[in-house]
Amino acid sequence: MSSVHATLLAIAILIPTCKPTRGFYFGQRNLHIINWLENGEILMARCWSEDNSLGTRIVKNKEGFKWKFYDKILFGKTKFECDLEFSDQGQPRRGRFVVYDNKQKIRRRNCYQNCMWGVGVYGLYAFDEKDKKWDYEIPWPSKNRFESSTE
Repeated sequence: MSSVHATLLAIAILIPTCKPTRGFYFGQRNLHIINWLENGEILMARCWSEDNSLGTRIVKNKEGFKWKFYDKILFGKTKFECDLEFSDQGQPRRGRFVVYDNKQKIRRRNCYQNCMWGVGVYGLYAFDEKDKKWDYEIPWPSKNRFESSTE
């Protein structure tokens, strides 16, 4: 076996066992979408990546759904987007949100193993695993592209 093949094999074996360090996580990730709509409405969510469609979900108030995935660390991009919709005083409110992107910063702080989003009437809230608190992140309509690198 060549040294290149041996190195690639070692990387492939080690990546799933790595733990969170300095904003990186080389294991299975969990993405959660939780309905926190203050008006008690049902949330409709349709989420997908380049490789997977998760279908349309009807999420009751104070409930959520989650899925698991592995980042394409070495050879590609992992990006999940969601179309979210709810009724706001009888009018539909819709938005498209990038809820995970391993190549571009979409949150003020990194998520590690668990990337959790709470959907409210005013926008999306992200859970910070390090500080164990929720941060208001993205207003309706979505504009989740952060240029600064505040951690």
